This record gives sequence, C-alpha cells and structure tokens, in this order.
Amino acid sequence: MLSTLLAKVIGGKHYGLPRLVRNLEIDTRKLKGGEVFIPLKGSRFDGHSFIGEAVSKGAIGFLFEKNKVSPQRLKVLTQKAFAIEVENTYQALKRLAVFKRNQFRGKEIIAVTGSAGKTTTKELIAHLLGGFFSVYKTPGNLNSQIGLPLSLANADPNADFWVFEVGTDRRGNIKELTEILRPTFAVLTSVSPSHLEGLRNFENLLCAKGEIFLPRGVKKTVLPSALLKCYKTLLEDKRFLTFGENGIKVTSYRFLKEGKTLIEFPEFRVTVPLLGKGIVKAVETAVAVLKLLDFNPKGFSNLFETFRGEWGRMQPVLGGDFLIIADFYNANPLSVRLALETLSEVEGYKKRIAILGDMLELGEEEILHHESLGEFINTLPLNEVYLYGKLTEFTCKKVTKRCFHFQSAKQLEEFLKRKHPQGGTVYLIKGSRAMAMERFAKVLLDALAQK
Repeated sequence: MLSTLLAKVIGGKHYGLPRLVRNLEIDTRKLKGGEVFIPLKGSRFDGHSFIGEAVSKGAIGFLFEKNKVSPQRLKVLTQKAFAIEVENTYQALKRLAVFKRNQFRGKEIIAVTGSAGKTTTKELIAHLLGGFFSVYKTPGNLNSQIGLPLSLANADPNADFWVFEVGTDRRGNIKELTEILRPTFAVLTSVSPSHLEGLRNFENLLCAKGEIFLPRGVKKTVLPSALLKCYKTLLEDKRFLTFGENGIKVTSYRFLKEGKTLIEFPEFRVTVPLLGKGIVKAVETAVAVLKLLDFNPKGFSNLFETFRGEWGRMQPVLGGDFLIIADFYNANPLSVRLALETLSEVEGYKKRIAILGDMLELGEEEILHHESLGEFINTLPLNEVYLYGKLTEFTCKKVTKRCFHFQSAKQLEEFLKRKHPQGGTVYLIKGSRAMAMERFAKVLLDALAQK
C-alpha cells in the first residue's frame, strides 16, 4: 500500500513524499533496507531514540508519536524518508494488523499455541501446506503482544493459508491476540509447566492455553487426546481431532544414528531430518491438521523429508564420530524431559552425555522442578551429566549418576575443551535461552576443526 493509505488506516498525519510500503520493522538490528520503522516504548528503551539509525540503515519511512520528534529534526529526516505522526505507535501497529486481517481471502487462518513444540509445529504445518499452496507464517517465534501484531501487519493477504504462533505468559494474552488475529483453526500442542511466573499455577496455565478455542470464528481444532476432557465444553460447536493415545497416533519411531527420526503410522511412514520426541509429537499434530483439512497425509510424505525446522530446536549436528543434539532455544520441564528421552534412545552410540542449563521463568516452584529433573535423570541410561547455572545445582544434588555442576560458563567450557569431544558419544545441549547454551556446542565443534 502507499504510505498515504497507511497513514489513513492508522489515523496518522503524513509527512514527506509518499512511498510504497511493503514491510514493517520494530528492531533496527533487523533492518535490511526498504522497511518502515515503528518505534515502540519498552521498559528499558524508547524506539524513538533509534529513528535516525533506522533511516540511515535504509528505512523508507517511520512512525512517531506527537512531541517525540522536533520540527527541525523531522524536516531533516523527511528528506530521506516519509514520516507518519500518531498518538500511540503500538496502537497504530494494532490498527494496521486489524486492517490486514480484514483483507484475508484465503482458506484458513491457523493459530498454534502450547507449552512446548509450538514453533516447530507451526513451521512443520507451514512447510507441508507450502508444498501445494501459498502460505504465510509467523517469522521465527514472533508470538507475543508485539510480535503477533507485527507478523500480522506484514502478512500476505493473498496467501491461501496463514499459520500463526500465539504465545502467552498470563491469562488473557491469547484472548487479546486472537481478537486481532481472528483465527479459523486452532491447534494446541501441549500444556505443561512454563511461564509460571506470570501464570502462578497450572490451573491458570490450562485456562490461558484454552483461550485459543474461544474465538467465534474457530471452526476446526486439534489438541492432545489427554486434554480433551479439559476443553470439551469449548469444542461443542467445532470439528476437532485429537492426537496421542486415543487419537492420531504414531505406531513406532526410531532415532537414527545419522540424526534422523523414522516415524511410522498405520498407513504410511515418514523420515524427518530432526531428532526428538518433540518432532514425533509435531508430526502427529501436523497429520491431524492435514486430516481435519480433508487432505491425505500420505501425499505429503516427501515434504516431511525436506523439513529442517529452525536452528537450535533439536537440530542434529554430526561431528565425525560423535553427534550433538542442539536444542538451545528454550527449556521447560516437559521439553527437557522429552529431549533427555531422545538422548537415551538415539541408536548407534556407546556413550550419552547431557549438558543442561537452568530452566527459567518457572516461578515459585522453580527449585522443585529442578529437583524433579534430577530424579528423572536417574531413570535414564545416561553416562554423564554436566549442569550449568544456579538452579541446576538443585538438580545435581538429586542425580545419582556421574554429575558435574558448573557455576560459570567458562568453567564448563574449559572442562569440555580438556575432555571432549569423545568418539562414539551423543551429546544433548539444552537450556533456557538466557543461558546461551550454543557456546558449548561451539567448543565441541571448534575442537573437531582443530584435529
């Protein structure tokens, strides 16, 4: 759309020469040139401070709030870019998102949420549908109060399917986001302890995730069979399919030495170049989605084999005679347990080592969850466990296997440099995003490069 139309849609005043608007961005670090910059106010920064940087990096325009840019400064900036003055930049972004939603004329808007697996599931659904249709999906994991409106504002209204990820850290979040997105198809991947700092307890978490089923426009839903009893009253006016024990179910799976997962259904089999029980669940979920869309999943078999997912989410990294399962993005009790079970079941390796960091944002029960993780580790055939962070100290106290705890990343890095990598070993590296666990994979791979 032209920038003059954008100004009209968001109720702003246009300055400078009109330009054709294609993409919007809120982070100057992600600017590639040609975007419109929207400065938002956060707890630590005000995006208005970065308007000059955005223009110098090639932004063709920017929004700004009244009295945030002086007339003299505005005159200089609009020699290179247009500007739109608004009352509130976040509300302007939401108005644009609503406008873009109203333009959608495709088949379905699929909203995906869950405590674990939502990004991988979103990516897999989009990948499969993208083999036959035009698809727009949430970039990365932009699923928040800011990320979803931004994703929606940038959506292609001519796509056949939209696949959006919806996140939450408190009750009401998903409800607010789906009021903007107005999905027609809801997918719940799982419910397990995560983001409990804002949600307080598991009951609130169940209610928060259940908000995905509330929009009036949702006519199709997919959810775990184990959770059907929790949400059945919300599904009375909808078509639904479940996956898991009493629904669409994988009959068997194998984690192959080369870093692939072989998955068998009663009617067909697929191979996915990723590892993990999480990918097995994502495949079950995606197959349920395809069936509810009245597609034959067997016809999508080849597309499963080309799915790569997003870096840092159960990615296999072959290092000659050892394997790294790279899962750096985030960690909660369910996702860590699934990853550890995967580590235990990968075929063809003599030694299994878990390198784990703290699980964050678990609220008042964070110590209990870390202690419980230690007890769970004792049930698995792991050779050694390396733990990093303040909270994993409670995990290590419960572990009866060879367990090493490190207070600092440097200590663990030095230990790995001295002892690893070791041939015939499969490593799992996982922790919450703030723990920056990818540094430990780099140590192992750098050591390989030096051999």
